[in-house]
Amino acid sequence: MKLITWNYRGLGNGPVVHGLLNIQKEEDPDILFLSETKMEENKVKVFRWKLGMMNCFTKDCDGRSGGLALFWKNGVDLHVRAVSRLYIDVDVTENDGFIWWFTGFYGEPSSGKKDLSWRALRILNAARGRPWIRMGDFNEILLSCEKDGGVPRPQVCMDKFKEALDDCGLHDLGFEGDVFTWWNNSHTSEHYIHEHLYRAVADGEWRERFLGYRVINGDQRHSDHRPVIVNKEDLYGGENTHLRATFCFEAGWVEEEQCGVIIENAWKLATQVRGEKVENAVKGVASDLWDWSKNILGDLERRIKFARKKLELCRRMLISAHTVGERADFKV
Repeated sequence: MKLITWNYRGLGNGPVVHGLLNIQKEEDPDILFLSETKMEENKVKVFRWKLGMMNCFTKDCDGRSGGLALFWKNGVDLHVRAVSRLYIDVDVTENDGFIWWFTGFYGEPSSGKKDLSWRALRILNAARGRPWIRMGDFNEILLSCEKDGGVPRPQVCMDKFKEALDDCGLHDLGFEGDVFTWWNNSHTSEHYIHEHLYRAVADGEWRERFLGYRVINGDQRHSDHRPVIVNKEDLYGGENTHLRATFCFEAGWVEEEQCGVIIENAWKLATQVRGEKVENAVKGVASDLWDWSKNILGDLERRIKFARKKLELCRRMLISAHTVGERADFKV
């Protein structure tokens, strides 16, 4: 099972929606938690079809800020326990009957209200009776080395976060990838800041049950936040591969201008020129879409992947006028 949390910064943002669809396509999460949706429940739930995750629970935004959403696949036995503007807390039941807790968390962004986040952690912990994992944007760092640029974070603030985790028996699960999960997107090295605000933490029971867990700080996708990905399966036996035996329409195709033209032309050719039946016409449309995806979009995706690798190398360099300038060039 794969879990993903991401600070989405607005479901109404076109490029970010495209990034979300890419995450769904490439990572295929079983449970997806989004913070800062900035959208009401009825609009958020439209994304069930786009993501292919038909189960959804939301917490409405407050004006033009906040908002949480949890999506999960059919077949995932999930029960919502509690919700607030800071978290969505659920039970997940495995096939063998084993139950564990998952909490998607969004910490208070305001420095003067951080104690509300740590209070929420302790309240949830008081009711804890199952192995527990918590993931999300905590909006705080644990160590001074988790921030680069800007004013150093006061030690007392980091200590309060650590104390809250200790009181709840939660331990950082570590990560693969870049340490920094948020950037302020400044174009000058003097004001550029990046921090490790996203993380996954769990208690000892959860870690003992899922010994092969893996935490990855994912690629940035049209957002100033990285998604955090947890695969709780034992990966030591080899990576799983997913092979498609049949044609499947990709949700991301609808974002491409050529998609509608290809469908229209293939349909007209099959029905009006060749006089084929509907079943064969649909197969013809599918075939043309598949060729277009493999030969045209595939080449574009390879170029995008190469550019992402270069950008990732740039992001992991120390802050300087040169590296900040290169990052800005990638966004042009």
